[in-house]
This record gives sequence, structure tokens and C-alpha cells, in this order.
Amino acid sequence: MNRELNWENLKFFIALAQEKRLQKAAKILNSNHTTVYRRIKNFEKEINTRLFESTPSGYFLTTEGDKLYKSTLGLEEKIDEISRAIQGTSNALEGEVCITTTISMANTILPKILLGLKKKYPGIRVDLRVGNELYNLSKREADIAIRPSSDVPDHLIGRKLGVLDFNVYSTPSYLKDRPKKFFMKNINEYDFIIPNESLAHLLSRKWILKYLKNNHKINQCDNLTIVAEMCNSGLGVAVLPEYFEKKFKNLEVLYRPKLKIGSDLWLLTHKDLSQIPYIKVTMKYLAQELNKSLSPYLTN
Repeated sequence: MNRELNWENLKFFIALAQEKRLQKAAKILNSNHTTVYRRIKNFEKEINTRLFESTPSGYFLTTEGDKLYKSTLGLEEKIDEISRAIQGTSNALEGEVCITTTISMANTILPKILLGLKKKYPGIRVDLRVGNELYNLSKREADIAIRPSSDVPDHLIGRKLGVLDFNVYSTPSYLKDRPKKFFMKNINEYDFIIPNESLAHLLSRKWILKYLKNNHKINQCDNLTIVAEMCNSGLGVAVLPEYFEKKFKNLEVLYRPKLKIGSDLWLLTHKDLSQIPYIKVTMKYLAQELNKSLSPYLTN
């Protein structure tokens, strides 16, 4: 019986044990569900042990699988720590930097900044991971995060770039026959496009919903950039980050909220990664260029 283990097998095993679903495990492994399934089956064959029971609710550990999983607790974190330490010994300004950010950032200001990074540091390659969830920087799901956040974990370091300002926007074509002057008083007469519940954490969404309790003309979307596209096309009114004005040229400010309804914007990395030369210069460059691009739209 072959009981030899390797870390790649264990990574797939631990991911499925934690996530229970092939698709979820594949996501954190930056793989696909068929690869996860194949690796698990090959692993079980190699050690001649069934590790999972497949059920309609997901994959659950067998008794033997549970024993193996308990023996790996802490191992994943230690391996990641070793990996970060090994990378930290290199002085080369080359390597792959995994950056995670929001869909809206990736669709607006970031492409131009990444082009500048490529020109200045041609040895640095970018793996951009876009989504509303925060990838785990400790587990090297990402190296750098550009994120609106109100709660930054202690093990991450970086800088707060400022608070993103939000305003209420529409277009001249939509507002042509509507009373702009008394917007808040007549707010329920307007068509609105708002982020749906998948973006329920946004202060801007919470703020506007307080005023739309009697409004039956609300359209929703799970993507803030698409909300802006819809608004920019003349479909109604939306609460959007002020920096969107750079991309969506038809937008016109309808109302500037007096309360802070924006989010703190952070540039973050893991403490153990911060001194790796190519991560360090990427952080410095991103901070410089983000400040340059967003300074008119940020408050302290």
C-alpha cells in the first residue's frame, strides 16, 4: 500500500474538506471542479483509502478522511508561511503578483494603472482576480488587495487611501422633464437602479433604501458597474462612486448626500509578503497611481 503523500494532493484534499463543494474548492484553488474531482479520486486510489462520501448536500469526510484532515490542521498555514519566506529571499524585480479588487475598480481605473506597471516593471506579471469577496491573503489566494473595507484584519498591512465619495446621478436626457431642484422631496417619483442584495454591505445602498420605501420603480443589479451603465444610458437614477464620472460621460450629479455613504479604500498585503522586492515595488506603484487617479474623488 502506497502511503506517500505530497503537498499538492493535500491542498486539494484540504480545500474540499473545508468547502464541501467541488466548485467552491476549485475557486479557492484557482482550478476547476473537474480537476478537483480527478485529483481527489487519484489521491484516494494512491493511498487506497476512501476519503469522501458524495451526497446531494456536498462531499463529506469518511472516518479515515476525518482522521487525515485533523492531522493536517495547521499544516496549510505553515506551508504558506514557508512559501512566503522562500519568496522573500529573492531580490529580483520579477514574478507574478496576484491582485484582487472589485469589479468596479477593475472596469474603470485599474487597466490604465496596470499598463503603467507593465511598462515600468516588465518582469512583473499580474494575475487579476475580480469579485466582491475578499480573497485570503494569508493563504496566498492573492498577494495584494485593493478593496473598499471598514474592517481590516490585523495580519494585513498597507494604507488607507481615503474615503470614496458617492453621489446621486442621472443623465440630462432622463432629467429633462423631471424636477431636479426638489429631488429628495419627490424621490419616489424617479426610476431607480440600485445594487441588489449581493451588495447589501454598501453604505450607499443602505442609505438610498431608507428613502425608497414607497417607490415601486426600482431596478436592481448585482454589479455596480452595470448599474452605472444603465444609469448612463438614461434608464433612471443611481447612487454611484464619484470617480465613475471619469468613465461614464453622461452622468450628471443630481444630489450630493450630506452623510458619509462611501467606503474606506484600502491597499493591502500580508506582513510576510511586504518585503518581497517585487511585491514591495508593486505596492508602492499602485499606491502612487491610485492616489493620482482618485485624489479628486477621495476624502480623509
